[in-house]
Amino acid sequence: MTTATENQDTTALAIRENVDKVQTALSEFDKIQAGLAALELAHPKNLACDVTTTKGMKEAIAGRAAWRDPRIATEKARQAAKAPVLALGKDIDARARQITALLIEGESNYDDQIKAEEARKEAEKAAKAQAEAARVQAHQDRINNDIRFAAKVGALFGSDEIAKTIADVDAMVIDASFEEFQGQAQLAKDETLDKLREMHAAAVAHEAEQARIKAEQEAEAARIAAERAELDKLRAEAAERERVAAAEREAAERAQAEELARQREAQEAELRAAREAQERELAAQRAAQAEADAIAAAERKRLDDEAAARLQEIARQQEEQRAAARRAEEARLAAEERVRQAAPAMADALRQWRHAELTGDADELANARTARDEALVAAGF
Repeated sequence: MTTATENQDTTALAIRENVDKVQTALSEFDKIQAGLAALELAHPKNLACDVTTTKGMKEAIAGRAAWRDPRIATEKARQAAKAPVLALGKDIDARARQITALLIEGESNYDDQIKAEEARKEAEKAAKAQAEAARVQAHQDRINNDIRFAAKVGALFGSDEIAKTIADVDAMVIDASFEEFQGQAQLAKDETLDKLREMHAAAVAHEAEQARIKAEQEAEAARIAAERAELDKLRAEAAERERVAAAEREAAERAQAEELARQREAQEAELRAAREAQERELAAQRAAQAEADAIAAAERKRLDDEAAARLQEIARQQEEQRAAARRAEEARLAAEERVRQAAPAMADALRQWRHAELTGDADELANARTARDEALVAAGF
């Protein structure tokens, strides 16, 4: 097996050999460059040959060959010089990798120890920072969750529960267990007690106000119930008056119908008496008074037509009176229905009005006024 030292020696030898090859190739460049002056004299670069003649063509071919051969030689020398350089670069990289591997091998021993110690110190530092953060957070949690949170919870309850919460917070002991946060904890306790006491006073006032509003609402409800009862009474009285009026109208219509029937019977009796008288008179004078008979017949027809027209007029008047009575009844029922339907809206508008007057809310008062007017319009007022 080849050792690392043998590999290093081989690489160094190859580097020296490649350097020699490059120098040999470069000496070829020197030879070619040294002959350029003689070449220029023998075959000037700017010489014009008469290639249309045999002599001139030969001269041009010879000149081309004289310049081409050293050019080709130069290219071969370039390739010969470059190949060792490329190989030299590879050999140099290989030599550097070998040396670097040996150096890293020694460096890693110390680097690993340094990095391990640095990692240990960083972990220890992180653990201390984490422990300190946990300690601080524990104190903050006690202050926020055990003390300040009581004010947030107290806002959700009534005065009795807030009073109990005040007692619980007041009983908390702020001692050395809070460490450097003892002052902050005491301040949180004092501020929380101040807030809770403000909440308690506000809750007591709010509950008293709610009790007052409830009493007023109950009184308002009783008043509305009384008004509704009075409205029902008025409706009943109106219905009774309408019933009496309907009975009176019916009696009047019946009396009028009886009077019309009596008048019709009297007219018919008069007509019968007139016809009988006429018939008797016509019977006595029939032979001599044909013209009088015709006149009497025309008179009977006229009387009959007048009676029929009178009866039709009476019937028409009766129908108009009945239609007017029906329309009046329908209008009355429609008005009562509008009042009945508008009554809840009117009651709501009154309650909203009273509440707006109590609270002094101008917008609510305007809304209550609008609701009242709409209810009155709906009721037909």
